[in-house]
Amino acid sequence: MTEKDVILSLDIGTTNIKLAAINKNGETVSLQKRTLRLQCPEPGHQEICPSELWTDIEALFRLSTKGLESRIAAVGISTHRSTFITWERGTDQFLHNFITWADKRTQKMCDDWNNSYVTRICQTILYGIGKIVGSTHMVCAANFKVVPANVQMRFKWVMENIPSAQALYNQGNLCFGTLDTWLIYKLTGKATWATDYSNAAATGIYDMWAGKWCPVMTWVFGNPIGSLPQVVDSNALFGYISPELDLGCSDIPIHGVVADQQASVIGNCLFEEGDVKLSLGTGLACDRLTASYAHPVALSVYPQIAWKLKGAGIYYMAESMTMETRGKYLDWLVSSNLVTDLKQIDTIALSVKSSDTPHFVKIDAIDDRSIEEFMEEKGSNCTNAHYVRAVMEAHAFRSKVILDDVFDFYGLPDKIIVDGGASSSAFILETLSALTGLHVYRSNCTEGALMGAFFVSGLGLNWWQTFGDIELPQQVTLISPLDCDRVRLLEKFERWKTFVKF
Repeated sequence: MTEKDVILSLDIGTTNIKLAAINKNGETVSLQKRTLRLQCPEPGHQEICPSELWTDIEALFRLSTKGLESRIAAVGISTHRSTFITWERGTDQFLHNFITWADKRTQKMCDDWNNSYVTRICQTILYGIGKIVGSTHMVCAANFKVVPANVQMRFKWVMENIPSAQALYNQGNLCFGTLDTWLIYKLTGKATWATDYSNAAATGIYDMWAGKWCPVMTWVFGNPIGSLPQVVDSNALFGYISPELDLGCSDIPIHGVVADQQASVIGNCLFEEGDVKLSLGTGLACDRLTASYAHPVALSVYPQIAWKLKGAGIYYMAESMTMETRGKYLDWLVSSNLVTDLKQIDTIALSVKSSDTPHFVKIDAIDDRSIEEFMEEKGSNCTNAHYVRAVMEAHAFRSKVILDDVFDFYGLPDKIIVDGGASSSAFILETLSALTGLHVYRSNCTEGALMGAFFVSGLGLNWWQTFGDIELPQQVTLISPLDCDRVRLLEKFERWKTFVKF
């Protein structure tokens, strides 16, 4: 009998859908991917058509399972966080497209709520009481800010703007789900409606201290709590692939579900309290594992659930993140005709001196204005190379700001693991090493989220009992600091912060 030694690991990121077949030794047997098709029907709106997404997922499964049918032991899932959809219970009739985490339709609603007198007064009182009685939970609630990337305000928009949503809820037939929940529902033939702790916590309406959907938060924002899915362990059995589906496999257990940032931490073999990872992807994110301690919400650092395994308590992490599309700046260098090939950027950046470089100060979404309009302290002899270096330095500077937010609270770590598309730039990582004075390692695990879902699913299969049992080596490369005057580099960093108002 053929050994079932392969896990299908599915990752839906912000830009791509990937499905890998990974064997018990951690070796990728096959990897298939497609571009995630995004829609922008109105300015500020970003959506995903569920029908298109399902068509792509079906195609990836059929390609990935070919020749491996008898070896597949389980399916693991990693998805980007807080993108959601609603549908009618017992069917797959969705009410609207997925509304992604990057959607900005509720920006004004968030600003109005954060700045209202009622919110400010209530949070001030709550903060004072929390400090007096020593309640971290109350202090967190007092520091809470609503942002479009979290679910609550976008879900409120759905309930107020899509009449069928309220009607279905009144009938007890409204289902809410983030990407992982919808995938599980579809893959199991509508048998399972659930999410894991890491995805639930990222919505902003889950009480990670009480371990349940927050009745106060859902009431405040008009998010019907009865429409929210069950929350289960990350390595739980989420059901079986329905035999009614044409995926090339059936009756395969779904044994691991985890959010993408958390999956990437796991995939890079970071399992211990104090481990730090910096992601230089579509956005920038610094994650520090904090074990059983849930970080109190601050203006720039907030708690997340890293994972929750069967028979164990919740494992937390502290996260600092910017939703700016920093990774797109590198592609923008090409579209602006500053470079012809991204492989050239390090060489071009090093061809001029930092002291001659202006400051790249555009920190929100890039647009079609000329590169010169994004610069401060421009010299009269600035060339394209100066502008390229300025953009690259700004990437490193913004990364240091995010790291400092975490380090100011927890102190300096022994090392930083860096992954994401922009980590391919030696210049950015060398500059970051020089700025921080820390050991910076580039992750050589190019598919961290896929590996993370694989590891969690393997735990569900009892291939390992704990993360500590995983004996695969950490794949990293130590980066040497940039050869520069560190004092002058830090001075330039401080001037940059002044320009961008950090």
